[in-house]
Amino acid sequence: MLASTLESRERWRSLLYQAVDLVFETDSRGRIILISPDTWLGQPTTSLIGHPFSALCDSVDILQPHAGTAATITTPQGEPLTVILSSRPFHDDEGQITGTRGTLKAVSEPLSASACGTASPADHDGIAILADVTTALRKAIVPRLAAAAAMEALLEPLGAEGALLDTAAPDTLLYSSSSLTDDIQAVLSASPSQTGTIVFRAGTRHAMICRENIRSLEQMCLIVWRATSWSPQEQKLCQAVCSLLAGFWELDSIHRRILFDSDYDISSNLLNWKGLKAEIERRTRRLDQEVMPATLIIARVPGLTELSKTRGFEAGEEALRQCVALLRKAVRPTDAIGRIGNNIFGLWMDGGDRFAAAERAERMTAHGIPILIDPPVHLPLQLGLVSREANAEETPETLLERGMLALQEGLVENRLWRFSHEAP
Repeated sequence: MLASTLESRERWRSLLYQAVDLVFETDSRGRIILISPDTWLGQPTTSLIGHPFSALCDSVDILQPHAGTAATITTPQGEPLTVILSSRPFHDDEGQITGTRGTLKAVSEPLSASACGTASPADHDGIAILADVTTALRKAIVPRLAAAAAMEALLEPLGAEGALLDTAAPDTLLYSSSSLTDDIQAVLSASPSQTGTIVFRAGTRHAMICRENIRSLEQMCLIVWRATSWSPQEQKLCQAVCSLLAGFWELDSIHRRILFDSDYDISSNLLNWKGLKAEIERRTRRLDQEVMPATLIIARVPGLTELSKTRGFEAGEEALRQCVALLRKAVRPTDAIGRIGNNIFGLWMDGGDRFAAAERAERMTAHGIPILIDPPVHLPLQLGLVSREANAEETPETLLERGMLALQEGLVENRLWRFSHEAP
């Protein structure tokens, strides 16, 4: 899995270098703190780290935004070289500039003096559109929504309609601005193993299909069409975007596979149900030998997941972190704790009988879950408890079922915590 992830990231990096020649990042004073690749124009670039950006290009203010700005630099051989600069400063919570990220693209032929202020349309538009597509991918959290946002960022400046298809699920388009015509469907169905870009006429429209293989042994297909023909630069741009989306999609698939096989919930750093179940099974064998009871507490925190929608993603993450910290303090360090659902947690108390668990539940629900964000919120805590006696035949699934049932009965009875006294 690690090798696949690194390979996918390297593919993304190679794709970026097909569009630009140099990637850099500066601090709030305009000093270079990151630059890639390691060599450019036959010279190492690492020597520029720590120096102002003006040491590379002194004709622009790097702390200002640039979208395809033409600039002139001097090569290590002493010759002037025209480059296209695209950069954007980033800010802290108070709006202060904390640095800049950007790219440089060398122009193969020098620009004329009349064009010194702007980049050529093909270079300018292609780089700007690719930057907008990348930004749209990074803003969205859900992969399908990210792909849709990236397609919209591509289609609008091209004045085209389009669709995105993963051939692993051919009946459901990942994105579609309008329905595909029969002519496009026929070309799309033909030569399924072919990769690359094909341009053809679909009735009165000019259509283009870009295909890229992905690790699922299927393909990512980007389909665009409009009334005017496609230039070679636009064909290369669409193929680059297709490769970018294919890398994004397969990287998401790798992460999903890793999470599926994992025993941990990555967002909370707690055990998931699979990991908590294995921990319960391991601990019950020792408890049976020592003739000791145990208690499973099912904890529900209403409103926890809604904070991401009402306060933003960062506030939701901070609320989850504080909630997990409070739940950890509610049990002993040696007890097991896992995240069963978005706002439901499981706490396993080794040696905890009914009386100890009832006392613990009373203390836990007395003050709820205070979340210190701006503005602060106070979330309730609801518990369902189930005790397991030594050498009982109950499985972790049965205990979970009884705990969830006790939680639901407590909600109906308007009680903050409730025991499951009998097996269902």
